[in-house]
Amino acid sequence: MSRTLDVVNAQNEKVDEVTLSPAVFEAPVKGHLLHEAVRWQRTRQRRGTASTKGRAEVSGGGRKPWRQKGTGRARAGSIRSPLWRHGGTIHGPKPKDWSFHLPRVVRREALRGALSAKVAAREVQVLEDLSMDRPSTKSFQGLLRGLGLTGKVLVVTPQREEAVEKSARNLLGVKVLPARGVNVSDVLGADAILFTREALVKVEEALTP
Repeated sequence: MSRTLDVVNAQNEKVDEVTLSPAVFEAPVKGHLLHEAVRWQRTRQRRGTASTKGRAEVSGGGRKPWRQKGTGRARAGSIRSPLWRHGGTIHGPKPKDWSFHLPRVVRREALRGALSAKVAAREVQVLEDLSMDRPSTKSFQGLLRGLGLTGKVLVVTPQREEAVEKSARNLLGVKVLPARGVNVSDVLGADAILFTREALVKVEEALTP
């Protein structure tokens, strides 16, 4: 039997019901796929631009600081030796690409599993519509409180909604994403997920095998 969710309006009043696609919201939850998907996302976000200078790259040190023998000091060939202050760095970080390939079919299966886990935990709500004429953090915060949503909340809209995004960006723990931007990391990190009815349809269409 397919799972259903109530569709509520901005006043948290039930106006309808939606039947969730079993293929998307009752998929098996595979922990190893969730782990790989989150790791794939995080490695793609790493800039990998850290860079240090070796002894050949630091400035100075063009001549031998003193003669080899007779001074009583250690033999030294350059003041930019890694052993010296202001010298080069040994085995320091260099620009690197940390990303790796994760097949699209695996990413989708992981996302279906993450959404299924949230539905099973009763952490998904559906809103009839979410439209704002102008940004208003106070109004948006009141909406979430009226729906009983606290903590880390992921709000999913059909497409990018500039007014909604601006209303939410000053609210700690609240993130707004268009349907095409829903991902495993944000789904697992949210305490509650709020879909608009249209966004839910789009997510189902995109993830149905």
